[in-house]
Amino acid sequence: MVCLPAGGREVITMKAKGKHITKETRERIEAGIAAGDSARSIARDVGVSPSTVTREVRNNRTVREPARNPKAKLAVRCARYRDCEVVGGACEGCRSAGVRCRDCRSRSCIDSCAEFELRMCPRTERWPYACPPRCPKRAHCSFPKCSYRAADADVAHRARLSSSRSGVDLTEDELAELDEAVTRLVRQGHSFEAIVAEVPDLGVCVRTLYNYQEAGILSCANAELPRKARVRKRRRSAPKGRDRVDRTGRTYDDFLALPPAERAGVVMGDSVEGFLGESSDVLSLHLLARHFQIYLLKGHGSSDETVARLDEVEAAMGSRAAFAAVFRTLLVDRGVEFDDWEGMERSGLEPGERRCRVFYCDAMDSNQKSEAERNHEQLRRILPKGRTHMDLLSDADVATCCSHVNSYPLESLGGKCPFDALGGLVPEAALASLGIARLDPSEVVLLPRLMPHAVEQ
Repeated sequence: MVCLPAGGREVITMKAKGKHITKETRERIEAGIAAGDSARSIARDVGVSPSTVTREVRNNRTVREPARNPKAKLAVRCARYRDCEVVGGACEGCRSAGVRCRDCRSRSCIDSCAEFELRMCPRTERWPYACPPRCPKRAHCSFPKCSYRAADADVAHRARLSSSRSGVDLTEDELAELDEAVTRLVRQGHSFEAIVAEVPDLGVCVRTLYNYQEAGILSCANAELPRKARVRKRRRSAPKGRDRVDRTGRTYDDFLALPPAERAGVVMGDSVEGFLGESSDVLSLHLLARHFQIYLLKGHGSSDETVARLDEVEAAMGSRAAFAAVFRTLLVDRGVEFDDWEGMERSGLEPGERRCRVFYCDAMDSNQKSEAERNHEQLRRILPKGRTHMDLLSDADVATCCSHVNSYPLESLGGKCPFDALGGLVPEAALASLGIARLDPSEVVLLPRLMPHAVEQ
């Protein structure tokens, strides 16, 4: 607002339509009321319409009720007092069945009555909507005292803005429908991010769902939300001695020296283990560019088992060339199960031919294949660490886990699942040969109850 001299008085130009009144303007209104100015005169000074001034004073004035006298009949403070004929219906458990509420002196009925309307002094119901400074009845007046103070009015205005943006902007039926839809999917192991992605007409965002859950509006508990689950501290086993492996030409620096196109198409290999001492674990092959994962059950700590599982994938692909088109570059850690790089690189369908190249991360640096480590999150929701007996899993069980994980919508894929991102890179016949099938998002379960026979519930 711009101040311009006009007739010896400072006048504020008309504010832009739709803008809120500032504290400075409220101070001018307070000063005008104290001086006895009319609403039109104040409106002209501050650059707003007269209705804006009257509405501001009426909405943001301070109303102070007089102190309550325990022996007084409080019902007289209601504007509907003379016409009220309610009998014993305002207070819960009221026994005064024969006494009208307005005549009752035993309870504060005005605190319970839904029809209560505070009776105001007629002089405060018109401009300036505040008690006259020199009112002769002020000392013994029983009406609420009204005044307008700029500081209090500004606080009241900001509190109203905040409250208008809080709470739940849904009807009871809409909220019940939202709760039923969201809780059902959460109890199938879905995160709020995935739910918003797979149910586009949900009507709320991810942040709102978390706010509703924190406020207890939704039925799901913290323990049912994947990202709020507590992760146990990782236990490291003592390193086992083994023969030294010559990784010349296959280090992480050699991997970084590859052309960008080859690095972008890398497949990251890792193992997902169960209890210490078990004979089985899961081989994870993460197709980085497509966010797709292939899980295969294998013998724990055996490089021969790893080679055999890669042979199985090559056979499912149908040819060495088809395998090489997808798994041309493998990046693995230095675990004993990946020691036989020659066997992993050698084709099982065409002996003597190479089907892929194997590269190794640096020792103790799993961050170099962090994407694979991070994408174990979904599998670990089905097979939690410290609760899963890998020896009780079958090949079909692991394939089922793979189907559910790859059918799960991901926020990083814009709400699509890895099957969508795969784009036919791996033929459906090859996936079917491995027992992997796409599921409807509503059928996806990422909870231990998917494998109750192998996971301690």
